[in-house]
Amino acid sequence: MITIAIQILDERISIHNNGFGGSEPLSTLPLLVGDIGLQVVAANPLNTSNVRVSLVGTVSIDFAPPTPESPSPATVTLFVERGGDGTAGTGVTIWDEQFDLAPTASFFPISITAADFPPAADVLTGQIRYVLFIGVDSPFSLVLSGPAVFNGSASAGTT
Repeated sequence: MITIAIQILDERISIHNNGFGGSEPLSTLPLLVGDIGLQVVAANPLNTSNVRVSLVGTVSIDFAPPTPESPSPATVTLFVERGGDGTAGTGVTIWDEQFDLAPTASFFPISITAADFPPAADVLTGQIRYVLFIGVDSPFSLVLSGPAVFNGSASAGTT
């Protein structure tokens, strides 16, 4: 049996907004808020099937004044894709979650944690792109108020 040490391959960060007070409108058209390309070319050839990726992100949203009273909640969707060209739907969705928000809700940063075991074919390309999107389906206006960040790391090996 061959034992290969764990390899730390890469870490990347993407900062869309690192403060509060943003006013970028959100809609049903997904907005790219994080984009990283993890370099995995250094993976030992025996480890190309053992690459694992850890991803974390945070987004903050708020009402776009004025906020009308509405009996319907807003649905906020966050999703992460592997690959693609930075346009929603062009990559493979590896994480997807929806949050329902009432018009009377108080907002807080939404944090996500995702993981991926990319296929060896993707590892052999040398770089794997991950993107974080946010979209809303809402009867009232919402904005990306910041912060909005997306971080990832890649390692390889087995324990």
